Amino acid sequence: MGSFGEGMPAATPRTRAIRTGLCLGVALLGITLAGCEKKPGGQVIAVVNNEEITQQELRTEAEASNLPAAQGSPAATAALLQRVIDRNILADYARDQGMDREPDYLARRRQLEQTLLANLAMRKLAGPQSNPTPAQVKNFIESQPTLFAQRQRLTLDQIRFPTPTDSTKIDSLTKLGTIDAIAQNLTANGVQFTRGTPVLDTGTLDPAIAKQIVVLPNGELFDLSADGTTTFSSVTARASAATPADSWTAPATEAVRRNVLDKTLQTALEKLRRSAKIRYDAPFQPPAKSSAPTKTAPTATP
Repeated sequence: MGSFGEGMPAATPRTRAIRTGLCLGVALLGITLAGCEKKPGGQVIAVVNNEEITQQELRTEAEASNLPAAQGSPAATAALLQRVIDRNILADYARDQGMDREPDYLARRRQLEQTLLANLAMRKLAGPQSNPTPAQVKNFIESQPTLFAQRQRLTLDQIRFPTPTDSTKIDSLTKLGTIDAIAQNLTANGVQFTRGTPVLDTGTLDPAIAKQIVVLPNGELFDLSADGTTTFSSVTARASAATPADSWTAPATEAVRRNVLDKTLQTALEKLRRSAKIRYDAPFQPPAKSSAPTKTAPTATP
C-alpha cells in the first residue's frame, strides 16, 4: 500500500495558494469570533446575550427611580442592575417573538421617544435655576394663608355622581340647597351616587380654590365638577392644621422655585407653539379659549 498522497498530483502554485488562503481564512474567522465576544470590564458592568450594560445605564436607571444616592449602596446597586438585566432579557425575548414589528410597539416606541425628547427639551429650556430670595419666600408665605398660617382641615358632607349631559339639571340640584335634598332627588330619579364625609386639607389644594372654600359658611353647597363627575360638598366642621412657623421656609422656598420654573417653561412653550405649524382635522379642532379661568377639583383625604 502506498503512502498517503501517493498517486495524487503535485500541488501547483495555484492549489497551494488556495489551501493557504483557506487556512488563513479559518484563522481570521476564529480571531473575529473571539473579538466579538464582549466581556465586562471598565465602563461595562455586565453583558447579557453579548449586549453591554454600562455604568451610565445604571446611573440613568437610578435617576429614573429617583434613587441617585442608591449607587453608594451595594444592595441597591445590585437590585438596580438586576432590573436592567431582566429588562434586557425580556426585550430579547420580545424581539425573538417579532413583537418589535407589531403596530402597537411602533406606536408606543414613538410615544416614549417623544416623551424622552420633550423632557430633555424642558430641562434645557429651564436653564439653571437660582434660589429665591428671603423676601420672595416671605411674600409667598404671607400671600398663601391656606397653606401656612390659616391652614385648615375641613370635614365635608359630600356626594358624587356622573355629570348629566343636561347642564340645567346641575342648576336645579344646586337650588335644592342641601346634600340631603340632592340625595333624595337623585334617588327618586334612579341616579347612582356615592356619599361620604371626607376630610379636606387646604394645604393640599390649589390656593385659589382653597380661598374660595374656606370663606363659605358651614352647610353651604359648593360644586366642583371635573372629568365627568359632579361633586357637591358642604363643610360640616373645621379645625386648624397649621404647622409651626419655623417649618414653613423649606416648602415655601420649593414652591417659589417651582412657580418660577413653571412660568419659564410655559413662556418658552408658548413661543414654540407660535412658531410651529399646527393643522387639525375638523373633529379634533380645539375649542375656543374661554376667558374664565379653569379650576382643578380638590382631592380629599378620607
